[in-house]
Amino acid sequence: MRFSRNMEEISISKTAEVADLALSLKEKGHKVINMASGELSFRPASTVRRKACRVINKGETLYTQVAGLNELRQLLSDKLKKDLAVDYKSDEIIVSNGGKQVIYNALQSTINRGDEVIIVSPYWVSYPEIIKLCGGKPKVLHSKREEGFSINTKKLEKLITSKTKWLILNSPNNPTGAVYSFETLKNLTELLRKYPEIWILSDDIYEKLNFSSKKSINIINLDKRLKERSLIVNGFSKGYCMTGWRLGYGAGPKLLIEAMKKIQSQSTSAPNTIAQKAAIEALRLDNSYFEEIKSSLIKRKAVVTSAFSDFQSFGSNFSQGAFYIFPSIKRFLGKRLNGRDIIVDDTSFCLHLLSTEYVAVVPGSSFGSKDSIRISYALSEKDLRIGCKRIKRFCKKLV
Repeated sequence: MRFSRNMEEISISKTAEVADLALSLKEKGHKVINMASGELSFRPASTVRRKACRVINKGETLYTQVAGLNELRQLLSDKLKKDLAVDYKSDEIIVSNGGKQVIYNALQSTINRGDEVIIVSPYWVSYPEIIKLCGGKPKVLHSKREEGFSINTKKLEKLITSKTKWLILNSPNNPTGAVYSFETLKNLTELLRKYPEIWILSDDIYEKLNFSSKKSINIINLDKRLKERSLIVNGFSKGYCMTGWRLGYGAGPKLLIEAMKKIQSQSTSAPNTIAQKAAIEALRLDNSYFEEIKSSLIKRKAVVTSAFSDFQSFGSNFSQGAFYIFPSIKRFLGKRLNGRDIIVDDTSFCLHLLSTEYVAVVPGSSFGSKDSIRISYALSEKDLRIGCKRIKRFCKKLV
């Protein structure tokens, strides 16, 4: 078997390596605190769960339209108008098997070999790999911790070439929890006006988990003309606590959506019918549902902040959204554990932390920012306290 050349470009996620080891330790009976998880500990709303059960019991589980149920897409149109003040018709919306498939469909249908896509580091682990799978070349803009991981538009402009096809934005950000300010988005808008050939992919998956503002701001809000070359990506995994339901959606120009639909029709076809009908119920949830989740997450974030407040070696910028912090571990690199093993990099730090203290976190190099780790505070407050205590104990062993 001769494998595709694309396979030579793709790497297995370090997140998966940590997750596999954590599962193995759990199966052996160890109490593993999973602070690597990218999902909330909350269950989906009871109305959503009941709707899914009714759909199954009635046998309403046949295929839907490739782009998703018309009723669901119309409700998504209403949601986008209400939340972002942006008008999209139902035929400008596609529903897919998770936000990841929306991104893949978009890049697969637009990228020619050699086209460049600019991503901002720290970035979500799958961006560069999807770009490479689609024959493109990821170009990384490195944001700085001391600048709050904001985007420096002067440095961004230097990365732009005649081959630049897309710019991917993600706010609130995974893995840092950073939220782009109005000023940052304004500067981006001014820059993008100079380059009308560049498309914008706005990954808004953590939109409902923004602690810095009561109302989300998308770059399209600052310049409606950008709507003609933008794709908004969102889904039900994070804010709606529906990770395993695998349902995402994209909103953009009709021609782009039609191209994405063509890709989807020849890969997965229509998204999960049960999840779609449950999502219709999810879109009817009152805003108090999300406020309750945000309130709980803010308390959990405070647990982590408090736990590390007296631990100066553990430098961190605490998040404004999502449910992650992204501390630097530079001070611990090169140190020894129990006088033997050397902590050579962030992956080594994570693997030793997991194997000795049974706490799972994700190495920052997975997100294009080495010498850091991502900690999720989506766990219960009890588990967060235990996890933070173990992390501090581990760090104090390093000499």
